[in-house]
Amino acid sequence: MSLSKEGNAVFIATLVLNAVGTIMIFSASAVFADKYMDDSLYFLKRQIVYLVLGFSALLAASSINLNWIQKHSRVILLLSIFFLILVFMPVIGKSGGGARRWIGFPGFNFQPVEFAKLAVAIYLSDYLSRKMKWIQSGSLVVYLVPGLMLLLLFGVTILQPDLGSVVFIFLLSSILLFLSGIPLRYVGAVFLAALPIFAMAVFHSSYRMARILAFLNPWADPLGTGFQIIQSFLAFALGGLTGVGLGESVQKLFYLPQSYTDFIFSIIGEETGLAGTLFVLLVFVFLVLQGLRIAKRVQDDPFRQLLAFATVSIIAFQAIINMLVTTGMIPTKGLPLPFISYGGSAIIGNMAAIGLLLAIDKEYMKREVYEQT
Repeated sequence: MSLSKEGNAVFIATLVLNAVGTIMIFSASAVFADKYMDDSLYFLKRQIVYLVLGFSALLAASSINLNWIQKHSRVILLLSIFFLILVFMPVIGKSGGGARRWIGFPGFNFQPVEFAKLAVAIYLSDYLSRKMKWIQSGSLVVYLVPGLMLLLLFGVTILQPDLGSVVFIFLLSSILLFLSGIPLRYVGAVFLAALPIFAMAVFHSSYRMARILAFLNPWADPLGTGFQIIQSFLAFALGGLTGVGLGESVQKLFYLPQSYTDFIFSIIGEETGLAGTLFVLLVFVFLVLQGLRIAKRVQDDPFRQLLAFATVSIIAFQAIINMLVTTGMIPTKGLPLPFISYGGSAIIGNMAAIGLLLAIDKEYMKREVYEQT
């Protein structure tokens, strides 16, 4: 790939995070896999397969024609909604943990909401870039079509139920609306209007309410709703400054649930200490900053700039939310740490997002070379 130094930096940071993830997934899952799967390498081997698929998605996305993506943005969004509907179909749709969020393939379940995140990013980047004059004129009509499309997507997603992904896509959409030039008061008004709906969704669901109460005071029910976050606190406390050593975690020995998925950051904290968690955090910050530099370079093209911001935001938001959850700063939400947590759908989706960012970078580099010759 012909990339700029920023593009190369993003690619290298992605490689580093995937390497960290591979090591930590094996460390966090080996005991569990040996006991329940009779194979300590079970999750590691599956993660390697996911990585192969993820890098294939990255290479495919980085080579795609961005004009084609822009032209078919509406089709891509409608396709993502169709996939979200497929999870409710018998045989095709798969359930787990009281939710129905997966499409089943032989040996692999795919979570279509990961594709929906990218689809929304592509659709809004195209739509908003085409409506800049309307946006600058202060027209409210311009928001009607994307608003209806997003409401349809939100409705299908929340039926799964997956309120967390709805909130995530809502935040992503709000950022893109603001970056496109929509006055902050409009974005704020939409946010305020959504608050009562969010509150109703929480108060009318016992397990969501339990998560809020556990966040407010996990020690009120230390063996129940507060158990997971307390075990996460203990993992960080045991790690101290330099950690207990790779493979030496105590919390992964059936104390901390989801230790190799959503709470893998806690195991990083325990085994590598503050030094290891800061390293991971700094790699994410480095990746995001380089991605923003790529976005800044294509400011003459609203679609590509918005899409670059969107792909960077997808990675940044997920990393921030996961880290805040594992450190008890926000209520628990099943959102993986990009490139590090175990799971196929997230790896493929996030690698495709990086691929689109690199496609923007490659295209810019080609144009720069052409202009110089």
